[in-house]
Amino acid sequence: MRPSRVEIDLSRFERNLKEVIKNSKEKLIMAVVKADAYGHGSIAISSKAQAIGIKWLGVGIVEEGIELRNAGITCNIQILSQELDDRVEEIIKYNLIPTVCSRSFLFALSREGKRLKKNVPIFVKVDTGMGRYGLLPEEFIYFLKTARSCDNIEILGAMSHLPSADSDEDFTMNQMKTFKELIDTAKSIGIDLKINQIENSAGFLYFNTPHFNMIRLGLIIYGIPVKKGERINYQPVMSVKSRISFIKTIPKGFSISYSRTFISKRPMKVAVVPIGYADGYDRHLSNKGYMFVKGKKCPIIGNVTMDGTMIDVTDVKDVSIGDEVEIIGENVSAWDLAEIIGTIPYEVVSRMGKRLPRIFKY
Repeated sequence: MRPSRVEIDLSRFERNLKEVIKNSKEKLIMAVVKADAYGHGSIAISSKAQAIGIKWLGVGIVEEGIELRNAGITCNIQILSQELDDRVEEIIKYNLIPTVCSRSFLFALSREGKRLKKNVPIFVKVDTGMGRYGLLPEEFIYFLKTARSCDNIEILGAMSHLPSADSDEDFTMNQMKTFKELIDTAKSIGIDLKINQIENSAGFLYFNTPHFNMIRLGLIIYGIPVKKGERINYQPVMSVKSRISFIKTIPKGFSISYSRTFISKRPMKVAVVPIGYADGYDRHLSNKGYMFVKGKKCPIIGNVTMDGTMIDVTDVKDVSIGDEVEIIGENVSAWDLAEIIGTIPYEVVSRMGKRLPRIFKY
């Protein structure tokens, strides 16, 4: 097996989900497993979630839903982005639940449902402030009336999205107020939206209001805080490890890696770790990031290459080829790496590539 790998602790994932269930106020819980469950392995994560009793999963694209169905996942699977009209046959064939916010897609689903003599369950999405998918609030009620009149369409509920629940309380409260008013208006004209979802991980942690009966959770079920340094009752599920594949001692004035961005100022012991940007290990960590070997922090020196990264192990006692390297783990969090490269932890974990084998710990 390749020495560089991603380890997924499914017992921690289970504990995280049970912590969510305990604090969910009996709301429906959707585990978001898009992007290969944020790099954690969607089939194994979804199987564990289903075994615990989670009845809803969220994916990003049709292919992710099909993969789960082919793996034997039977619970409800919602596609969280609106797809194109030509995907309706696959959506219905694999019993996936689409997100809908355009008339053409709605009508395409209705036609295909009628042809197959199947009802098509949908969620209607309204944009209360994300600025991505979704109807404008003033379009929402008319769209619901249109959907209600369509053959073979079953409106399960409504959804929206919170872009800044971790940073802008007033804006978030206004979003939720708008969403609730729309739900109430729909009910007043006889459209009872049974499932309503707007709260994500940040919404759940900081608001968790009683007005909406489903929460959509990604980051925290994988044990990653919404804010850097925040203490939460959720444990990181992913760790990334490797082993040193080569060591050499270099003299003062020796250059390391492409473009010679690092020149040694003293004799140094350099180790090669067989992980690179082709594995999702970001090139922006060049000369900025670090790994841990035998409990010692080892700076990255030179540019991260496609298949390997060089680290300074001069101060690591008795270091040798084959020693384990911590890339993400107890000493290096996804947030630590995200902060160095100027991004978010979602990107760090979801980019860990398919070349890295997943090792699942039960």
